[in-house]
Amino acid sequence: MVSDLEPACFLCRAAAGATDIPWTDRPLWLDPRYGVLVPGLGGLSAGYVLLAPVDHHHNLASASLDTGGGADGFTDFVHALLTYLRAKMGSLTYWEHGGGYRPGVRSSACVEHAHLHIVPGTLDLPLPPGHRSYPSIGRALAALVGRSEVKDGYLLMGHSPGHCFVGRDVGISQYYRREWARLLGRADEWDYLLSEDPELTRKTIAAFFDRQI
Repeated sequence: MVSDLEPACFLCRAAAGATDIPWTDRPLWLDPRYGVLVPGLGGLSAGYVLLAPVDHHHNLASASLDTGGGADGFTDFVHALLTYLRAKMGSLTYWEHGGGYRPGVRSSACVEHAHLHIVPGTLDLPLPPGHRSYPSIGRALAALVGRSEVKDGYLLMGHSPGHCFVGRDVGISQYYRREWARLLGRADEWDYLLSEDPELTRKTIAAFFDRQI
């Protein structure tokens, strides 16, 4: 279900501390035991970042079970990053298109390496279909372990501060990015590969390190 490193995966390379990677993929925060934080390509606003486990898992629920140091270590890492980002940027919205492991099943995830999208502000995103509510993302990930969603895929969305919601994957690529773009009145700019704005990425990096640009 997991390999330590996929050489072609940009998140694997970032988590491994590779030096020959684009400036947009260089880690903002790296804990070699648990995970990495990188700027999010195709951000529609400054402050958009991705949090990923070190190893090449398909979803965060799987990573929370298998990441070295145990589940508590990984979920503590996620909690620490959300706490830090909230102190710097205020309220946050986060989501995961949790990929599955069943070949041929259409998924909302378009990158195989699990990652959590984090955006400043409280976005009014739709709740996942058939959602269940949890008081934190750590509780949500713990509840997913052993459930069929780890293999089938799922949607996860929440706010910090606030609850985390988990439900059925809708099978629409980049689903929550589409909803984010729609909320901003930019419905055609949901694809991260087509909407990349280097200036926004620079602002994200500068904000993280408290630099003026």
